[in-house]
Amino acid sequence: MEQAFRHKISIAPMIDITYEHFRVFFRLLTKNCVLYTEMIHENAINLSRVLKPFPLVLDYSQVEHPVVCQLGGNDPEKLAKAAQIAEQAGFDEINLNVGCPSERVQDGAFGACLMKEPHLVAQCMKKMKEAVKIPCTVKCRLGVDNLDTYEFVRNFIEIVYKEGEVNHFVMHARKAFLKGLNPHENRTVPPLKYDWVYQLKKEFPEIKFTLNGGIKCTEHIDQALPNVDGIMIGRSAHENPWMFSDFDRRYYGGQNQNYNRKEILELYAEFVEQKRATGCKVSTQMCVKPIINLFNGESNNKRYRQFLSNTDNHKLGFRGMINQVIEHMHEWNQEALLVRPNDYKF
Repeated sequence: MEQAFRHKISIAPMIDITYEHFRVFFRLLTKNCVLYTEMIHENAINLSRVLKPFPLVLDYSQVEHPVVCQLGGNDPEKLAKAAQIAEQAGFDEINLNVGCPSERVQDGAFGACLMKEPHLVAQCMKKMKEAVKIPCTVKCRLGVDNLDTYEFVRNFIEIVYKEGEVNHFVMHARKAFLKGLNPHENRTVPPLKYDWVYQLKKEFPEIKFTLNGGIKCTEHIDQALPNVDGIMIGRSAHENPWMFSDFDRRYYGGQNQNYNRKEILELYAEFVEQKRATGCKVSTQMCVKPIINLFNGESNNKRYRQFLSNTDNHKLGFRGMINQVIEHMHEWNQEALLVRPNDYKF
């Protein structure tokens, strides 16, 4: 599938959210939206390859395609090596994180810090593109600290585009504060400036721009999409996943997966059991996390969440717990459990 169309809708890389279980769960909702891994540091890949043919941090399931491996780091050679390994593992694209403002990332001098060094970012991207055949993209902010003018971000894009040969940027449409705000505040406090991203698209029509930040519903997507090439959705993908079950039809012009919530829970439980049979040690709590908001907005959603969050129920085994919560939902809200996306009023 052609890249610009493939990235019409994507799910943002999120630490402790977009791990393999979440991504497999999401494929039960949509087969087209592009998925991202959590950010993986270059060293986590390069230094752990001795453990198995591919590092554990690169574990993914074949059903996840299209899936992008997001890398963190600032060393062109190390990033190129990590990108090669990710390509060999089967990922569809590589994305470099140039937007994360957390202290841990700052200590390593990567993430949003790199916006101050566009020539280094360009070097990193050029090395990665030389090392792999799959697309390499950048996810960045509109600025960092007091470097927050339109001219600054325009210059950053121009340098990385021309010197790094990058033709797809994912733009988190707010600046980052390296001091004074925690990661959550950095996602909410700096004002969104969609108009800057729209202007970048006008000035660089040959570049693909994906808009990220503050997109919570289809109304937001429909308003923004005519101005850019794609939309990336973050926290709302975890908070309201059912919304995405209509996206294959709505945004890709295809057929929905059209699983109802009962089938999604059953298929997801089957995946969890299969993973555990291979020795996967992901906790029950982390297995529950992707599906905890599946009934968001429906009556008795709270009871569903409480049942899955009750550690006493974890003793039932994952499949046993899912079977029981399905039985309860037949009683609590059978309509929401059995309705299919094609019949649902979104």
